[in-house]
Amino acid sequence: MPIGLAIASILALFISFWTLNIARDPRVWRLWWMDLLGALDVDSDRDQRRVQETQMSFICYALFVLLLATSLSGAFWTVDLVREYKRDKTRFEREIDSSNREIEKVKSKPQSIKR
Repeated sequence: MPIGLAIASILALFISFWTLNIARDPRVWRLWWMDLLGALDVDSDRDQRRVQETQMSFICYALFVLLLATSLSGAFWTVDLVREYKRDKTRFEREIDSSNREIEKVKSKPQSIKR
């Protein structure tokens, strides 16, 4: 079962909406980022801060679209793999599986050395 892919898709979806939240209000998140880094931003004037916030907003919108597309793709492939897992196998696929099981049985038997 594709559990790992489903978990990654859900995480990408949550992170994408978090970046959308950042993109909508970049001023608060810019200040939070500066506090996290321990940098005091007293040298930049209002225009420079506005440019920084605009850049942060643009990058977060781009990340939102990228992560949302990744999440939707992962969800599609998860559903596809689950559907493939649950469908009935054809006669040819059942024969291949039985042949593979027989080969594994022969390989797992201890081989006796006769001289």
